[in-house]
Amino acid sequence: MMMDAKCHIIVDNLRSAFNVGSIFRTSECLFGPVASIVLTGYTATPEDTATRKSAMGMDQVVPWSWVQTVDEAISDAKAQGLTVVAVETVEGSPVVHDFVFPRKCALLLGNERHGLEPRHIDLCDATVQIPCRGVKNSLNVGTAFGICAYEMTRQWTLASRP
Repeated sequence: MMMDAKCHIIVDNLRSAFNVGSIFRTSECLFGPVASIVLTGYTATPEDTATRKSAMGMDQVVPWSWVQTVDEAISDAKAQGLTVVAVETVEGSPVVHDFVFPRKCALLLGNERHGLEPRHIDLCDATVQIPCRGVKNSLNVGTAFGICAYEMTRQWTLASRP
């Protein structure tokens, strides 16, 4: 189905271990063999009890690593030939369902309260946003990841059909 498609995920400074666990669980569910999750900064790792609990065992299935800075994670992803796509509310960036996700890409997810720093967005190859119509102009990071991941798998599945 999507054998040549690879999803990499870079997670920058997430405060909530439950969000990290949710990303592990959603990754495995939607992508099956996820290429990798890179945790950066103070993001909780699967050694954290809350992360492990909310990941429901997927921290044992999904390959992951930790690096000190998101700059390092972005640089590593680009060195692997991946297109780095930031998920952030940025004026003028395409909405997630209008963006064509490359089959070899890394999604960059930011902090729940502060999002991604502008300098990190500038390091990315593209930015996508999820349309929000309410007063609060953002979603929970785990939910935002689920929406983007679903759209990626939908596109990749459609593209692989004869």
